[in-house]
Amino acid sequence: MATGLGSSGDTAEFPFPPREFGGPPEAYADRRGECPLGPVTLPSGDEVLLATTYEDVREVHADIRFTRNLRYPGAPRMLAGRDIPDDPNALVNMDPPEHTRLRRIVQSAFTPRRAEEWRPQIQALADELLDDLASTSPSVDLMDAFAFPLPINIICRLLGVPAQDSPRFRRWSDVFLSTSAATAEERSQAGAEFAAYTDELIAERRKTPGSDLLDELINAHDAEDRLSESELARMVRGLIIAGHETTGHVIGRGVLTLLRHPDQLAAIRREPDVLLRGAVEEILRTEVPGHGGLLRVATEDLTLPSGGAVSKGQAVLAPVVAANYDPQQFPDPDEFDIRRNAENRHLAFGHGPHYCLGANLARVEIQVAIRSLIERFPGLALAVPPDSLRWTTGSRICSLVALPVTW
Repeated sequence: MATGLGSSGDTAEFPFPPREFGGPPEAYADRRGECPLGPVTLPSGDEVLLATTYEDVREVHADIRFTRNLRYPGAPRMLAGRDIPDDPNALVNMDPPEHTRLRRIVQSAFTPRRAEEWRPQIQALADELLDDLASTSPSVDLMDAFAFPLPINIICRLLGVPAQDSPRFRRWSDVFLSTSAATAEERSQAGAEFAAYTDELIAERRKTPGSDLLDELINAHDAEDRLSESELARMVRGLIIAGHETTGHVIGRGVLTLLRHPDQLAAIRREPDVLLRGAVEEILRTEVPGHGGLLRVATEDLTLPSGGAVSKGQAVLAPVVAANYDPQQFPDPDEFDIRRNAENRHLAFGHGPHYCLGANLARVEIQVAIRSLIERFPGLALAVPPDSLRWTTGSRICSLVALPVTW
């Protein structure tokens, strides 16, 4: 797999292999210095442009001249066969004004105020999970015991979805995010299973209404005619997946990063009210697991801030991890620093129209998770040598397979 290509005539393969411990690919830095906007070949075989500077990535995410509608004949694909961009009812595949219309229906559930209202429930669940953890004998896989159960149970409560079904959500999510581990047929089957589950869930809730976000979405279709039936179902599926997947991975990667920086971990323990929020923002900057990003196609000829030209119909991949390690925006970007400037303008949640809907809730979940864990277990440590940790491969998500810890 080629990395470190400098001239604009060269084409590298993507995804690039991650550094040890799942950090950003070195190839981003190599290309940023010599070819900030150059061609890259995706697993599908399609060639697109790869943006590597902070300003270029930010511009691609924000500029409405880039479309997420990739359903036309010959449109570029990250993967061969049916993939995420094929679903016309997925929020991530829509442009304004349709995207804006659907986002408004749910955005009130994810405001900063609503996220803070959920903090007591998040704290109570974290305490419950840590009680269970304390009752077991080390070592324990923190991913399965804590990092994933916390956000997936919260999104289930918010939506009004049975939390006991969460193992199926994890399985379907892993298939959807696969770039090579799952076949096109397996992705299609997982999609059909999840669709059938959602249809049944909505039908049952119509029989026995409640007062959760799921009921609000059903009402937006049944009473207000603001959602089609397919939009309703896809919105529910999208919220289930997005509501837990990346947050769980960030919690795991964040804990590992703090364990690898014991002085900074000790500082947070001494002054959590002062340092925790900044530490979480630095974790978000350095440990965002979705290193690939989503393709966008230019609807007209344009020039990005780096001076790179994009022709109409040309696709650009703009990974936020590349932006978050740009030294022009973040001095010494490879250094993890919980005291980094408070105006940490990382792009972990994206930027522009597709800025992560659940960013506020995710921040609260990560803050509660990190603080609760390090306060409850002052002796927290890795239970295995760092070089024995395994990372996901063949996926849009670069994260830990497991995080064995002791205390």
